[in-house]
Amino acid sequence: MNSDVAISSTIKPPKEGWPGHSGNWGRWPNDRGTLNLLTPEVVMRGIGAARLGEVYPLSRPVTDKEPLRADKCFEHTMLAAGAWDLEPERPESLNASDKVAYRIHGMVNTHLDALSHVGYSGKGFNGHAFSDIATKADGVKLAPISNAIGIVTRGVLIDVARGRNVAFLKPGEFVTPEELVEPAKQLQPGDAVLIRLGGTLAGGIPPAGSGNKHGTWPGLHPACAEVLGERDVSVIASDGPGDVFPSPYEHICRSPTHTLCLAYYGIHLLHNMDLEKFAQVCAEKKRNTFLFTVAPLHMTRVTGSLVSPIAVL
Repeated sequence: MNSDVAISSTIKPPKEGWPGHSGNWGRWPNDRGTLNLLTPEVVMRGIGAARLGEVYPLSRPVTDKEPLRADKCFEHTMLAAGAWDLEPERPESLNASDKVAYRIHGMVNTHLDALSHVGYSGKGFNGHAFSDIATKADGVKLAPISNAIGIVTRGVLIDVARGRNVAFLKPGEFVTPEELVEPAKQLQPGDAVLIRLGGTLAGGIPPAGSGNKHGTWPGLHPACAEVLGERDVSVIASDGPGDVFPSPYEHICRSPTHTLCLAYYGIHLLHNMDLEKFAQVCAEKKRNTFLFTVAPLHMTRVTGSLVSPIAVL
């Protein structure tokens, strides 16, 4: 398929009453969303997808080079390197320690979004008032990233860039829902779907004064969320920021793919992976299913976490 497909989609959403449904609101008696689908049977299906014992980390190296912000998105400070700071009188005891601080969401570092990250028209997942989900004073009160601890399932790779016979999607190009319909037939409830756009930093900085806060990046057309949501996937992961920027639904909301997945379907989103080596191995071995695991830090009041997802063939 030629990459021009990404430019030619003519799908137009309704201007009023979008998205026209409430997704998975009220489906489960908690705010974990589609992670409720990770039953023991689904976990065992994921474990069974590992046949070779080959482990592939899928995260990018953590960096402070966030292209759209002047301040650093990651800071590392050494606290000690040498004598143990608690017992300076014992020079034989040596110690090195440090601390890190990072911004969770962005266009560079590999991270997992909690369902509390995004709302729309005053509401978040399960129809909660967004002010009941999170405030600046209290942090996250409902649907924190701790709900996503211990994701273990079958992963399914959909290599869109390879399917188009291109190295990567260009900034502003998007995966169309039509491209996902056929490969999505392979998906089973609870699977994590990994979508390769190609490359690891394929974004562009917007012109000064343009009003474009997100820049220009490849991503998923918002209608892709509907295709995958109907397949009951537990996680949607990619090597980009999820949404395409600029978005074809920009007149409706800023990040419509995020909105549909997080606020309506309750699907956790994983962003900015490095899929290059893994996708090449999958192509060589003619495999696209594997054991997939990801574990965020156990933080109860935050909207996401840097992560290092793992695939096992």
